[in-house]
Amino acid sequence: MHTVGVRLHDATLNLTSNHAPLIAYAREHLHPLATSPVDKPHLTVTCHWVQGEWREENNPFQCDQPLSLIGKRMLGNADELIWLNTLRMKGLQLRFRRGVEPFHCEVAYTFHPKKEKLENLRDYEYKKYFSLMSYLVYYPLFWHLERTRGWVALHASALTSPHGSLLIGGLGGVGKTTTCVALMQQHGIALIAENIVLTDGEFVYPCYEPVRLNPDSLQMLGGQAQELRAMAFPGGLKEKSLFHFEAAPHTAVSRPAALFLPQFTPRRGVAQISAEAAAEKIIAMNRLTLELDDYGWYAAALDLHWPQAGQALRRVESVRRFAQNVRCFVLGIDRSAGVAAVVEDILASVR
Repeated sequence: MHTVGVRLHDATLNLTSNHAPLIAYAREHLHPLATSPVDKPHLTVTCHWVQGEWREENNPFQCDQPLSLIGKRMLGNADELIWLNTLRMKGLQLRFRRGVEPFHCEVAYTFHPKKEKLENLRDYEYKKYFSLMSYLVYYPLFWHLERTRGWVALHASALTSPHGSLLIGGLGGVGKTTTCVALMQQHGIALIAENIVLTDGEFVYPCYEPVRLNPDSLQMLGGQAQELRAMAFPGGLKEKSLFHFEAAPHTAVSRPAALFLPQFTPRRGVAQISAEAAAEKIIAMNRLTLELDDYGWYAAALDLHWPQAGQALRRVESVRRFAQNVRCFVLGIDRSAGVAAVVEDILASVR
């Protein structure tokens, strides 16, 4: 077995697997979050990687206590929950145990590539590693931080600036990452999170992930992407390449100053919106984003089995407080004006 430690804002996790390439990928993907195995982690995760035919009705986990049928795909008892088919990732099965210290998540993943994937098997396998990082590392830590600190995850990039932290939110494909990389070239601005941030309603806590850029974004940025370093491993999603950034400490905690919600429009411009409208947009944005919608699905299973009074309300209230503590804007991006115009509009709004 092979193990890597993970530390995110002093929440710790040990990830162990029988598949050495998966752990090697995790160290590279997590980058500053990866550590030596932690002596007394808050969470432990074990991933059993097997290759072959997947039968979702089979329970791959050995259980000492009787299990109740919770639903079509779930079994459990007071201290255990088994999820035989999450419907989110084929071949993925999960087991959670709270009757042990620390809280433990066991993952059984069956790798069974289709014939058409065999020609590029290595790249396809790394794409599965990429997808598994959510279930092996990020989702357990998010749930722990929600339960213990009241933090919630937002689909947004974050940058430090002399004016306070700037957040760029929005759905995939609206230029969020490209805008952030362009802003990084400005004096005094540094990227701290590319895809997801955590908030308690007052402060922003970055979550490190590699930057994902497609060929169009790379071409648009040109030499502006010079602060990024390509990951040593292939992989990613939908033709996107993965890059590391070193511009700001991954542990940086900041008070948010402004949130921008970009969209492509025929005419560029920035329009401030109310905190109430922004909160609704943020919540909807999270539900429409694959990573956080999948996390909501993941957390719902745990919350159903081990409910904590007021948890659902706290999530909403944290988002509302966050929106009240920042200036919120809709950012209209005119592609023909170029990325420099977007940077100009953002900086003019916060000066």
